[in-house]
This record gives sequence, C-alpha cells and structure tokens, in this order.
Amino acid sequence: MIKVLVLILILFTVIVAGYYFLNKPTPIEEDFSSIDTIQDPVQSSLWSNEPIIITKKNLQLKLTPQATYKIGAIVLSKKKYSSDWSSHISPYDLALGWGEVSRQENLDHIKFKQVLRWYRYRYDAQCPISQDYISKHSSNHHIIPANSNIAKAVKSIRKKDIVELEGKLVNVKGKYKGKPVNWNTSTTRNDTGNGSCEILYVTKIKIGNHIYR
Repeated sequence: MIKVLVLILILFTVIVAGYYFLNKPTPIEEDFSSIDTIQDPVQSSLWSNEPIIITKKNLQLKLTPQATYKIGAIVLSKKKYSSDWSSHISPYDLALGWGEVSRQENLDHIKFKQVLRWYRYRYDAQCPISQDYISKHSSNHHIIPANSNIAKAVKSIRKKDIVELEGKLVNVKGKYKGKPVNWNTSTTRNDTGNGSCEILYVTKIKIGNHIYR
C-alpha cells in the first residue's frame, strides 16, 4: 500500500512538473536595465502594413498593422476572456498605466476593474492626479501574442508587474463561423469610450530582466 502511494505521489509530481515546464515561457535574452514607465508609449508610422493572416478552426482573420508600438508600464489589472470570438486570438487584456499613474503613491487612491473587454477605474477625493490625467495615462490593451512563447509570457504576467511590450497596433477583419467580424484598434492615447482600447500584436515582452520573443 505504501509503495502504491509513493508511486502515485511520484507520478503526480512528474505530471505537475511537466505541466509547469510546458507552460513556462522561455527567455530569449536578459536585459538588466530598468523599464521606463514614466514616458508615454512610443508609436511610429509603418514602412509597410503587410497583413498578418490567422487561420484557426471557424476563424479566418486578416490583421492589418496601423503603427509600431512600444510601451513600458505597470500592470493595473489583467483579465482573461474565453467566450467571445476575439478570445481565440486575444485571450488576455492588460490594463496598463504609465507616467504618474505608474507611481504607487498615486495608485493607492485608484481602483481598476476590467469587464466585457473594457476597463474602468474609480479614484478617491485625495487622489493627487486628475481624471483627465488618469484617462490619458492608462489604457486597456487587447493582447494578440505573435507566437506560443509570447502567449506563455503574457499568461505569466501578474497585476503590479512592470512590463515592456513591443509590437504593432492592428485592425482585425475576417470571419468567425462564416459570419463577418471586425475589431479596430485605437491609435491615440487621448480617446475614451468605445473603440479606445489598443489591439496589440505583441512580438516582444520584457518582464523583469527577461526578454521573450
């Protein structure tokens, strides 16, 4: 009986360890410089907007790049989605903050929440920064990983992590189960409401000292 229990324990440990390593992202390189969360995201025009084609079961999509994009920020909130068509390419949203929104002394006065692929926030009367400043220095990002390693890195991100993301802002158009679908990115940090989220096709992530591609 004891031998059977030991074998079961060993098997369970092997399965758990295997699952952990299979789902752990692989860092491609290390960078020990600090991530700058104070500067605004850097958005640049493209030399070419050659589309990215994604084909999965019931899903045929064309991603059209609108701009290159790089952001250093604190993760204000993270939300996983699985019920809508967009979750097949973008299972996670990251609400990110930069500038004064990335400072903990200001975040102590602000609460963030994500729902239905939106993000919301509340702030108290003692908050040192204004609503206008918060809205222009935080944003919800629909994350589309460029590959499985990036996807694992996104999955590993936690609230309050300091991250740097690079990639392209994209518009998405195609069909899901034969019906047309459309999803457009914001290309400005000054908009609010419907259509103000960034749809980011991520090709590089820095978390701590590790870089994932």
